[in-house]
Amino acid sequence: MTLRIGQLNRQLVEGLQSRALDLLEIAALVYCSDAAVSRGGPADQKMGEKWHRWFVVIMPVRDPEFWRQASVKQALEETLMFLSGDRFEFSFLAKDEPEAERSRFFKFGPESSWEPHRVLMFSGGLDSFAGAIEEIVEQKHRVALVSHASSTKIAPVQKRLISELSKRYGPDTCRHIPMTAQLKGRLTAERTHRTRSFLFAVLGSITATAFGLDRVSFHENGVVSLNLPPVGNVIGTRATRTTHPKTLKLFTDFLRLVFENDMSIDNPFFARTKAEVVERISHLGMADQIVETRSCADVHNQTNQYFHCGRCSQCIDRRFAVLSKRLERFDPEDAYRVDLMSDARQNGIDREMALSYVRNAAFFENATPDALTRYFPVVLDAVNHLDNPPDTAMSMIADLLNRHGKAVTSVMRQTLESKSPGEFPEQSLPRLYGEMHSASTLPFVPAASVDKNDKRQLPLIIEIDKTSRLVVINEHVELKKNVTADLLMVLAEEWLRAAGKGIDPLEYPCLQSGELAEKLGVASDEAVRRRVQTARRTLAKRFETSGSAVDRPKELIENLPWHGYRLAPDRVIVRLCSQK
Repeated sequence: MTLRIGQLNRQLVEGLQSRALDLLEIAALVYCSDAAVSRGGPADQKMGEKWHRWFVVIMPVRDPEFWRQASVKQALEETLMFLSGDRFEFSFLAKDEPEAERSRFFKFGPESSWEPHRVLMFSGGLDSFAGAIEEIVEQKHRVALVSHASSTKIAPVQKRLISELSKRYGPDTCRHIPMTAQLKGRLTAERTHRTRSFLFAVLGSITATAFGLDRVSFHENGVVSLNLPPVGNVIGTRATRTTHPKTLKLFTDFLRLVFENDMSIDNPFFARTKAEVVERISHLGMADQIVETRSCADVHNQTNQYFHCGRCSQCIDRRFAVLSKRLERFDPEDAYRVDLMSDARQNGIDREMALSYVRNAAFFENATPDALTRYFPVVLDAVNHLDNPPDTAMSMIADLLNRHGKAVTSVMRQTLESKSPGEFPEQSLPRLYGEMHSASTLPFVPAASVDKNDKRQLPLIIEIDKTSRLVVINEHVELKKNVTADLLMVLAEEWLRAAGKGIDPLEYPCLQSGELAEKLGVASDEAVRRRVQTARRTLAKRFETSGSAVDRPKELIENLPWHGYRLAPDRVIVRLCSQK
């Protein structure tokens, strides 16, 4: 692996302790291991089993006594476990050449007395650009902008934006600290790169330490930082946890052990939505530079005409934010290969990505703290790592998601006020939304008519206790030790397996009649059909007698022609539990 930090002068680097170089090598080795060992790939039917990997790492270091401490190893391994979903076990040996040449990690810049007030991670996206502007314009800070360009197409973007900041506010207001982290040859077998942010945090903290600082900031809006599933097809380990509050807390605790100071890794934009980030850039007089920023995940297919694919969740998020603040003149639609509203989405994954984004926003618009805790329990991972009492933190998160949801749904409403869904091209987002809304399968209604207590607008929670053969739906409908419970448990296992693979919900596979017959222990396809009919009738009756208002309960079990049976992926959330 080629690993370099640029533009630091030799005097600053000479002051770094040896364990900082160890830390660089550890981060590089973790990143290489992550990239070199495949999780199985989306086509692998056993990816659920392969997804979580176990790495045993034995490596030499300059300061073995420090790295062998139980508290240090535990902090390192816990950080990587949460960040990647993988297990890392470290053993450290003494390095044969502890005084190895430092220049292997650094491309030295000219000697200079310039010093920053702050160190910021800079990607060239909207959020990090807004963070740099705020620090320079409002806080009057000099900033070191640490960036990594994973593609040759991104490096010029970062340089242009930083050049514009220097031009407008003075050459001493910011300095670019570029870094290179590239695998040699064809080692990359896994492209999720969940540990890349650990490498970035390490590089940022070493830069801060070289300048005598103890704070590094990642600027990213709070909706992305929360990493709530499902968001489009970004599920489980595929979704980024780079700026999740727990990740930043783990980074901070670990790096304080390494540097023996008050090092902190934070996210000043956690309380902001993407729309508010875009609005901030405009308010601070840099709206004309929005077009120069890049948000797209599909970097390799960017062209001089199309800066953004328009299909990935980042592009969708960006475009909704820009439209909600009516700043589209600074973000031309012809820069997107697929326009948010007017172009067809031919691929099923792309369609579900866009629809899932809107579906979630519709839920978030009116979600209460209790509803968020119930339907997105992983939100508690964030609540417990914010510097606020739990109730205050939960209210802050709910307010953040309410504002995000309102921004997205307002754009959808304005779009459909201009013309009816049928007037938009087939497979376009407005057309797809209109069709799904008409079929009552998309839980999106105008804000004025939303009843926050109407459970029909929320997904159903199906809790499975396999040991007791117990199925509980929304805490009110209980099925135990009967043929309906057995059917739901089998279908729920397939739902969980698909979710674990990171597949798009509407692409969740079905169980064919033969497979289902085998799992249920029945003799024929006809027996399966009767079981399904019985289950549908039972569900409808149980919901009615429990007083639960559920639209079309019979349709919770879908039958897709030529494919088989599954739980409706857009209407349920499955959880495993143990009987109390």
